[in-house]
Amino acid sequence: MPTARDLVRRSPAAPIVRPFVRAARRARAGLARWLVAAGQRLGAARPPRDLPERSSWRGLKRVHVPARPPAPLPDPLPEPPAIEAPMDVVRSILPAGPANRYDVALFEQLCREYADRPLVPNPRHYDPDAMAESARGRLNGVHRAIDLSGAKVLEVGCGGGYELWYAAHALGADAWGVDVVERRSWPHLRGDRVHLLLADLSAENPFEPETFDRAMSFTVWEHVEHPYRLLTETHRVLKPGALFWMKANLHRGPQASHLYRDIPFPFPHLLFSDEVISDALAKRGRAVPGAAWVNRLTWAQYERYFHEAGFRMLALRFRETPLDEEFYRRFEDQLGRYPRWELTKDFFEVVLERVDPPAVPTTRRAR
Repeated sequence: MPTARDLVRRSPAAPIVRPFVRAARRARAGLARWLVAAGQRLGAARPPRDLPERSSWRGLKRVHVPARPPAPLPDPLPEPPAIEAPMDVVRSILPAGPANRYDVALFEQLCREYADRPLVPNPRHYDPDAMAESARGRLNGVHRAIDLSGAKVLEVGCGGGYELWYAAHALGADAWGVDVVERRSWPHLRGDRVHLLLADLSAENPFEPETFDRAMSFTVWEHVEHPYRLLTETHRVLKPGALFWMKANLHRGPQASHLYRDIPFPFPHLLFSDEVISDALAKRGRAVPGAAWVNRLTWAQYERYFHEAGFRMLALRFRETPLDEEFYRRFEDQLGRYPRWELTKDFFEVVLERVDPPAVPTTRRAR
């Protein structure tokens, strides 16, 4: 037997009625959306009230909230059996203790074992010729990545200032550098187009917003006490569309202690405390307070910081050191706490573009 809907569909008037039916449906849907939005606005305007406990789940996606709350627990509840010392350990699959004793004796033993095969066979030198040669190589790599010709350039953590001197004299850049310590080389390298300032951008930024076309930084960010704040301040002084080249040392890499001139084996900062490192090197007459890093950022944290500060990554590469498998197995009780792929990555190099304002407000320049 045909239904009423079938009769309507077969009616000669169906082509005339159908557009009105569709319009009525759209109007009904629009009214429903308007009522929902009005209810939300009304709810937002109401004063806060006590809500049921399950309201704490609001805002989470794909959380199941039952249509009707389940029945409450029975009253009274049954009593569990009385157990003497219920938390005493009967057995465990966990190791009884650390496989190694990470003390000065083990530190010195590893130094002897790796004396003829140090992690970094040829560490960087700091005499004038070596500094100039290193600066030329560094600047050439940055210039090929982001083109510094004639640009107003900022170097965050400028060190000796050689890179900026070359940027000004070889590429015609208006070169500016900031660092939290002043170097003996600065008065000799300053000039009309080379400006070296003693400043901490994360504490008191001396530059106006949107000042620079380019920025660069060489293995500085791992030493910074407020890395995210420094990133947002660097973002603030760059022009929209400006490019920022950064290289930084990742904390979980084998070289992150920065003490490879004194310690030949990998990962001393992950195996030994600063106290052990300091005591062991003090026996050699080296006054070293510990591993030379301040923050312990992972690559995942850097990547999130870039996004939240308003940067877009244009290029990325990692500088890696193959994992010493024998060393890893020997000290897996400590190194096994970290993903293996992170243990191979010493440095990253990234090109960032300023595209958006920071996700969090930054303090304006002090006047």
